[in-house]
Amino acid sequence: MRNIKRVEPWMSDAFLIWLRYIGYRIKTKGLSIEFLPTYKCKNLPRGGSIQHNGQMNKVANKLFAEFEEHVEA
Repeated sequence: MRNIKRVEPWMSDAFLIWLRYIGYRIKTKGLSIEFLPTYKCKNLPRGGSIQHNGQMNKVANKLFAEFEEHVEA
């Protein structure tokens, strides 16, 4: 898995739409965006966030890599 440092704004919008589709709730807290699963499941990791400058934490990087695979397909 490669480490994605930052995400472009247009990819961020598409990524958030995809997250809502697979079962995440999007919350804006200050300058960051957090996403939490709507139901408890091992396959939906918790605690993902994207900062205002596009930096993502480990959970968000993992989900974004999966999202890119879906975009390429």
